[in-house]
Amino acid sequence: MEEFQPILLEDIGIDVPGFRIRRIALNQHMPRVEKLSEHRHEFHQALLYLRGGGTQHISELSLPVARGDWLVIPPRVPHRFAKEKSVRPVCLAMDFLTEEKIFSTIRKETISKVELGRVEKWLVQLYAERAKSKRPTLTVSTLILKIANLLEESLTHRGQFQPGRTERLVRRAMEELGPGGTPGAIAQRLGMSLDHLNRLLRAETGLTVGACIRNKRLERAGELLKDTARPISEIASEVGIDDQNYFGRWFRKYTGQTPTAWREAMRQG
Repeated sequence: MEEFQPILLEDIGIDVPGFRIRRIALNQHMPRVEKLSEHRHEFHQALLYLRGGGTQHISELSLPVARGDWLVIPPRVPHRFAKEKSVRPVCLAMDFLTEEKIFSTIRKETISKVELGRVEKWLVQLYAERAKSKRPTLTVSTLILKIANLLEESLTHRGQFQPGRTERLVRRAMEELGPGGTPGAIAQRLGMSLDHLNRLLRAETGLTVGACIRNKRLERAGELLKDTARPISEIASEVGIDDQNYFGRWFRKYTGQTPTAWREAMRQG
């Protein structure tokens, strides 16, 4: 699909045994969406990335996502997306309700190019059919069920996602060392060279130790900016950055906004 046309179908109400699809949307992540704070839903949500990528921060996990990656987020699990590439991501989102156990935990899988091609073909057909009539048709329902069926099959036939051993060790070391912990100090705490630790962590998450520290600091800084009235200098110090001016430049580099602007936007939202 050279151009992804926006699709939004709400209150679909497609019911099959044990599964109810309530909404499907296909659109680009707009700049405002890329900067949304952590949020949660009362329903299951499946996300399929068709173009671009970034990082989905789901609960305590930071999962890199790219073209072909499925994510399943259970109800009431906090999450937020951060774009990390120049290409604006295009994501298919499907909201549904189910009691199936395979959807009860955070899942990440990658579908094949053939499977991805099928989804893109169905989305082209779905857009064309949707343009004919604003009312749901049997063809629309069939296409949506095909996409849902591919999702279920991909999760059933592949293993359940769990944080890897290296990721858990790094997270524990970060907690022990506190916000001032450096990549070198974490590697030393774990008895490894930093290069070796980075290789292990990249294999599990696609991230380096430095990126994990950065993500944790950004997450904590965002929480404090949104939920407290503390001075920015104090917040910078709490996340391990003693220079307020450097903190401001650093925060803007990764969020696109100054700490003050981000705080105002989050409170207005």
